Amino acid sequence: MHPDLIPPPRPAPRLGQGQATTIVLGLRHQPWLHDAVSLPVPDDFSRLSLTHPLRGVALGLLLAFVVLAMGRSAQIVDALYGLDTFPGTETLIALAEAWHEAMSWLGVPDALAALRGLLGFSAE
Repeated sequence: MHPDLIPPPRPAPRLGQGQATTIVLGLRHQPWLHDAVSLPVPDDFSRLSLTHPLRGVALGLLLAFVVLAMGRSAQIVDALYGLDTFPGTETLIALAEAWHEAMSWLGVPDALAALRGLLGFSAE
């Protein structure tokens, strides 16, 4: 692995008086490969390991969901038309129709149709 791609180690947390800790170093990034790199941080999902905060992951998932919903707004409306009639179904359909109308106003369906035509994919 290229050295520039290795994240820098995080500082160890401060320990109280009389406490000790051991850091077990392990291979990261596909340890089954012969060129796996051992990093100076643990990879055990402890407080010392390199993990992403929940708010960052949730924000990324929300952004991906919105982008997918933008491109599939017509299919969302079609799917909601097929729902059984329950309390709140009309509200969901109205929200989906408003979302599709907003995406149409932004030109998302036209842009996706042009992209599908350029790439040779069918609309369905």
